[in-house]
Amino acid sequence: MTALDRPARRRATAEVFWVFLRIGALSFGGPAATTGLVHSKVVLGLKWIDQRDFLDLAGMVSVLPGPNAVEMAMHIGRHRAGRAGFLAGGVAFLLPGAVLATVLGALYVRYGTTPAAASLLYGVKPVVVAVTAWTVIRLAKSARPRRFHRAALMAAVAIAYVVGVDELLLLGVAGLAGLAAHLRRTARSNKPGAAALVLAVPIGQPDLWSLAGVFLKAGALLFGGGAVLLALLRGELVVDRGWITETQLLDAIAVGQVTPGPVLNTATFLGYTLGGLPGALIVTIVVVLPSFLLMAAAGPLLRLIRAHDWARATLDGITLGAIGVLAGVTVEFGRTGIVDPLTGAVAVGAALILWLRPQSALVLVAAGAAFGLLRLGAQHYL
Repeated sequence: MTALDRPARRRATAEVFWVFLRIGALSFGGPAATTGLVHSKVVLGLKWIDQRDFLDLAGMVSVLPGPNAVEMAMHIGRHRAGRAGFLAGGVAFLLPGAVLATVLGALYVRYGTTPAAASLLYGVKPVVVAVTAWTVIRLAKSARPRRFHRAALMAAVAIAYVVGVDELLLLGVAGLAGLAAHLRRTARSNKPGAAALVLAVPIGQPDLWSLAGVFLKAGALLFGGGAVLLALLRGELVVDRGWITETQLLDAIAVGQVTPGPVLNTATFLGYTLGGLPGALIVTIVVVLPSFLLMAAAGPLLRLIRAHDWARATLDGITLGAIGVLAGVTVEFGRTGIVDPLTGAVAVGAALILWLRPQSALVLVAAGAAFGLLRLGAQHYL
């Protein structure tokens, strides 16, 4: 947009904020679930970006540190509404989970426990299974799976992820596989230039500066999601500094799982328990600051990648790996989310609705959350 389009820019920014606020409020289940929600709403429904751009974005953020879902929101927001959209997308996506994590942190400090929230996920998880499975199918089709080696790579990554191979290792191998395939094609066609490639209550009371330093480091080194965050925070907060206990860390991780949005809600919760409201605010900002800085350069980086065949091929391989990981995560979701015939029926029903109306993922997740709460209420009164 140009400077003459300021009213249109403001409308687009407001639209970005509202869309990602809703996605953030319903993003239970981590980055894989959020990928499905963003794809359904932004690609299929609003058509803000096309399938190819979404695949490139998914591949790029999968190898960057920080919360992938927030990075997606920032990039798409900038594509839609410029720099204001960049901020609006990231902030809106973070806001619901951060607010809820702060509230839970206040309850934890006062009462030594958090309210039971897992019942909400009873209805949400089977819907997330359907949404992620549907997203995997659509993304895999867009990635030209009829070529045997591409389909084989996605399948191999999915199987390896399910049996426990590290996600970043799989993405790295997939990227190298894409690069190797490109080099083989280049060698066959004798194109010049290939030879130029170079392969309860916290036990510590930290000051806010120390707290900010720890979580800034965690945000900069966060590759691979919640398990990596747990390891980073355990080393810093439990082992090295003794600010919290193992039990308190596990409570914080649980809060990150049952609140919508990124698992970094764990950081907001810990920020409150260690530093009150100022701690929650500072930690929420610094833990995502590296992602904001990295994504500020994402547009030029994507253009650079697309300008070089070898970089394009590497990103293609990473993207195929990311789809494979998403498929593996869907299997894991199925194991934990479909626990009885009722949740199985919910997953099947959601899948059928997505087949008829692919852009309905947000509504389905909201309906799943309502179903879980109604079931809890029924059990309470019966």
